[in-house]
Amino acid sequence: MINTAAGVIKKLTGNIGLKLVSLGLAFLLWLFVVSIENPVMNLSFSSIPITIENGDVMETQGKAFELNDSSRTVTVTVKAERSVLSELSRDNIKASVDMTNLDGNKVPIEVKSTRYSDRIQSINPSKEFATVFIEDLASSQFSIQVETNGNLAAGYAVGTASVQNNVVRVKGPESVVSSIAGAVVRVNVSGMTSEIRTVLPILLLDKDGDEVDTSALEVSLDQVAVSVDIWKVQEIPVYGSYSGVPARGYAATGTVTAEPAMIFVTGENSALSTVSSISVPSSELDISGATGNVTTEINIASYLPKGVYLDSAGENGTVSLTAEVQETVPVVLQVPYSNLTITGLPENMTIGNDINTSVVAVTVQGLRDTVTALDGNNITGVLDLSAVPLNETGSITPGSYAGEVTLSLPEGVVQESAVAHVLIQVNGENAGETAGETAGETAEEENAGGVDAESVAAGEAADHGD
Repeated sequence: MINTAAGVIKKLTGNIGLKLVSLGLAFLLWLFVVSIENPVMNLSFSSIPITIENGDVMETQGKAFELNDSSRTVTVTVKAERSVLSELSRDNIKASVDMTNLDGNKVPIEVKSTRYSDRIQSINPSKEFATVFIEDLASSQFSIQVETNGNLAAGYAVGTASVQNNVVRVKGPESVVSSIAGAVVRVNVSGMTSEIRTVLPILLLDKDGDEVDTSALEVSLDQVAVSVDIWKVQEIPVYGSYSGVPARGYAATGTVTAEPAMIFVTGENSALSTVSSISVPSSELDISGATGNVTTEINIASYLPKGVYLDSAGENGTVSLTAEVQETVPVVLQVPYSNLTITGLPENMTIGNDINTSVVAVTVQGLRDTVTALDGNNITGVLDLSAVPLNETGSITPGSYAGEVTLSLPEGVVQESAVAHVLIQVNGENAGETAGETAGETAEEENAGGVDAESVAAGEAADHGD
């Protein structure tokens, strides 16, 4: 037994050098085979994004930072066996910078693989450092505005718009924050006829209306819920009036025109249903002293009822109102005495004129179309004799007197002062005698001057009428 064991050992240890050489050759052969079947190779992965670690260190110092454009990605080369490399993808390669290692404006780039890290012989970035821009940290907040675009269905307008959160806060490099002019959400209303409710991204815009790159910013909201009301559009007329009196010899025709005569308004149904027209108060159009048409411009929006608005798509709110003013012309009307109501005559007296055939001439003035259409036979008025003087007995002495005539005229027509001459006599049995005596005395007195009383009465009436 002992001899057998010794024999085995002797065989194992015999020719030890030759056996070591054989072992070495076998290993080399294995390496050769492996190098052919599974060689070590280099594989590059391009555009690997560089992530930032411990960025809050800069924020605590009141500083903002941003990687240079050329430092935002890096190419990473991995050295490993072909079998390992074949199992790797870009998703397994990570690149990062740790801001605690910042030196000036450079920070080392660190790379690693999330898979087969123990079988990778080396992994290196194409550049050792990333360049960092550093500036003061700034923050601001902006009201979120709603912008609409697109064409609504015919007969509709965009109403009120609201957002669930109306403020967005931003923080980041001062140069970026200061370039922001406002925040908006843009709603497409094409073809809509009813309320819109949706969630949309918030856009930060510069003063030119271009979008600001927010990659370096910390933004409190990136989207928001939006509501936009869609209202019906209604066309309504505009009416105007005027105040004041034109210059002497001129009159308003009563016509006020509006340009545009119709406007488009919109609003909630409850408000829109209450308005059918817009009337502008007379105080807006003053024709005092005018010698021709008077025009003024107003903003009609000031006179719209609460909850009703101009359709902004087609109206700017300006309306021109024009009051028509024309020169007046005189016309003499021949008004029968029978059309006049007598006032101021004592009960025991009467008029001796033949009022059924006599007329009084009255000059009136007004717009040509109005006064030329007047017919004295259709005009009524009052003959006031209350100014006739009384005698010693407190009554009127029978005779010929002048009374003031006031006609009932259409609006816009005025009369010049007019008088009518009448023969006043006493009622009763002796009325004729008294009237005759008085008329005779009057006739004798006037004949003394070469004219009879009856002619004088008619002449004076005509003269005063002119």
